[in-house]
Amino acid sequence: MKELSEEISSAAMDSGADLVGFAPVERFAHGPEKTHPNYFMPKARSVVSIAIGFPRSIGEVWGTYKEEATLPGPYMWFGFAYLNWELSRVALKVAKHLEKRGFRSLPLPPAHTLVQYRHYEHFDQWNRYLGDFSHKHAALAAGIGAFGWNNLLLTPQFGARQRLISVITEADLPPAQLMASADVCKPDLCGFACAETCPIEAISKDQAQGYVMEGRTYRYAALDHMRCRWCLDGFTEGSGSRTHFEPPDKIVQADFAKAAGRREIPDKGLYLMAFIDFCGK
Repeated sequence: MKELSEEISSAAMDSGADLVGFAPVERFAHGPEKTHPNYFMPKARSVVSIAIGFPRSIGEVWGTYKEEATLPGPYMWFGFAYLNWELSRVALKVAKHLEKRGFRSLPLPPAHTLVQYRHYEHFDQWNRYLGDFSHKHAALAAGIGAFGWNNLLLTPQFGARQRLISVITEADLPPAQLMASADVCKPDLCGFACAETCPIEAISKDQAQGYVMEGRTYRYAALDHMRCRWCLDGFTEGSGSRTHFEPPDKIVQADFAKAAGRREIPDKGLYLMAFIDFCGK
């Protein structure tokens, strides 16, 4: 399978990927059953994880309309919306290449498409989100990077400046070694900068959650999913949008729909162009 893995890596890189890794399905054993690769493909053996990074300057110029010499637009487009299309193109090519070699393969769409579908009715009860599949956990399992305190996947090459996509496959591809969070995230040195800069205080500095993979526990911040999404949807000043609503004490899904209908006109215009993500902080 080494020859096949080299083929797949080359196909992905030639199509625009920056990072490619392979994860055995056994590494997903401690995740929710209905997000496991075998839930969707019973004979799956591996997951191909693909990342595309974006330029550092996109992060450096990010800011709100009230700040001088800043632009949230480059992140919204080249760091999120357009990047999702690029990732989708790479994933489809990888899946078709694998199927030509005789291995059924399932490309999964970018994260926002996966988050609000199967488990939607439970979000208010759980007070959190659960996607159909986690590209972050797939990238962790493929050795591309590790979780930072901010709940994002961090890589040595790009830090948090990449987006991810995955292909589930019946091919048995050689796995990479797992990466340690300490290799990419050092909150004792940065002073928990992610929690300090979060516009809506959704990231805890002292409360943690954990995930176990192959006997290794990854710890990262407890995250208020509903407040985080309030910011991602651009309802908070400091998220990059022009809209600001104080979130309810207890946010439920209906609140997002109500707030979306009251967005400032310029923010509505951005959503007409593409499905975007406001908060690049």
